[in-house]
Amino acid sequence: MPDVQLNAVTGEQFIINDLYYSLMLESHNDSAVIIAENAAYYLLCKNPSLRSETPFINNYNYDSSFLSEINHEQSEILVHIFTGLMNEKADDILLSDTYYITPNGLDAEDNYSFHHTTAYDLAKTMAYCINNEDFLYITQTVSKTISDTTDRYHYQLNNKNRLLNPDEGIISGKTGFTNKAGYCYVCAYKDKNRTLCIALLACGWPPNKNYKWSDARYLIALGKQYSRQKYFNNEYTFYIPVSKGKNSFCELIPDCSIEFLACEDDSVTIQADIPEMLSAPVNSAQIYGTINIYVNNEPIRSISLKAKQSIPKKVHALDIIRKIFQ
Repeated sequence: MPDVQLNAVTGEQFIINDLYYSLMLESHNDSAVIIAENAAYYLLCKNPSLRSETPFINNYNYDSSFLSEINHEQSEILVHIFTGLMNEKADDILLSDTYYITPNGLDAEDNYSFHHTTAYDLAKTMAYCINNEDFLYITQTVSKTISDTTDRYHYQLNNKNRLLNPDEGIISGKTGFTNKAGYCYVCAYKDKNRTLCIALLACGWPPNKNYKWSDARYLIALGKQYSRQKYFNNEYTFYIPVSKGKNSFCELIPDCSIEFLACEDDSVTIQADIPEMLSAPVNSAQIYGTINIYVNNEPIRSISLKAKQSIPKKVHALDIIRKIFQ
């Protein structure tokens, strides 16, 4: 495992915002832990009910300077609180196969599971993060020098995202490596037509650290071939005969539109499953058919068809007379 550390020493203090650059530009593992400790402490300051596991903290006055002196066991308690927040956020943004144990992504296990995620969940995470302007500003920084609060120690930080180029659409990215996951890379590409989030895991092991750049370029080029296709809306209508109804025809319309990415080489097939005739009464809330969409013979989505308006059963004069004399 590469020794990717800021190498902060006990007692050293930093402005927390500077450590965000240390984390996102250089992937410093110790900076991730310092950020986790501070975030957990501030959470405890706001929530007295969560303090049962932290008797070593003497005050909750938002002065976190004492954290530079805590021991390893105390740090682990605060990190556990922070990764709990990480897992709550994972649930909030609907990550389906992610579980955090460490704040820096290093391999770990606990009594519940092991630290893990998927390429799909990482792409979703990037899609969430690029909506944050501070995140974009930090991850688009090419280099930065930070220091401790005494200005005694200075650290030069350089962005490890070799593909970073907002002018060409690469607006953010983050590299990573663990012994189990190999070389990893997540990035976001944006142009006037689309935003693509790409995640690569196990993209080579030492000494093949450059595979991720060529693979990312390939996936971006592939993604640029796709455009957003929109099918169906409430103006798209099927006219179906209605027997014994006040109206002789019913308009069936899709209950929603659908959008998906497709390229010129993709084969899009649409199958409509609709009845030849409906019998009155017709209820506008009821489903009377479906539209099935396939891309390259793979099912993409089914859309329900509902009546545009209800159609009552036609009442004949003879029926009225019969009711009167019943």
